[in-house]
Amino acid sequence: MAMNKLQDLTMPTKLYKQSQGRRIILMIVLIFSFLFICPGGSLTSSRAKKRAQSTVTGSYKYVLNTLEVLELPDHKVRISFSGFWPNDRKRVETRNVGTFDETVTLTGRTAIVKPEYGDGQCSITLEFKATRVVVTQEGYQCGFGFNVEADGTYMKVSSKSPALPPPDKRTSEF
Repeated sequence: MAMNKLQDLTMPTKLYKQSQGRRIILMIVLIFSFLFICPGGSLTSSRAKKRAQSTVTGSYKYVLNTLEVLELPDHKVRISFSGFWPNDRKRVETRNVGTFDETVTLTGRTAIVKPEYGDGQCSITLEFKATRVVVTQEGYQCGFGFNVEADGTYMKVSSKSPALPPPDKRTSEF
């Protein structure tokens, strides 16, 4: 009989330990579920960051120059460039300007633009990275104003689609 009383006393302790183990397992399951389901969870947000980084769409800035980029279907990209070269005169500040708005093929994360108003010797290569684009210009007769160049490392200032005007419908009426 003494043994039965001893077993009766240890039984609640065993049940308590088992229920405590179940609670710990339940908490672990809830925490991992929260991480996978909740948009603020680290696993979900890292996936969203990868998706956001995979697109080249956005606005980029380098000193006074800007690039607005819109990724299009079929591996195309529309690139709008505005470049400036400031001149300080004694009384008046003037700026030389250069622009282009072209739709070109995007090969991997690289686009090559040959501006329509250049002399044919001009080629501008854009290499897109996660938060920037490296632009190199070959040739200096791209149809830009004096001293305006596209060269530089442009930092991404926005991932939103830029508000670009409708593309020009270049048709000849001759």
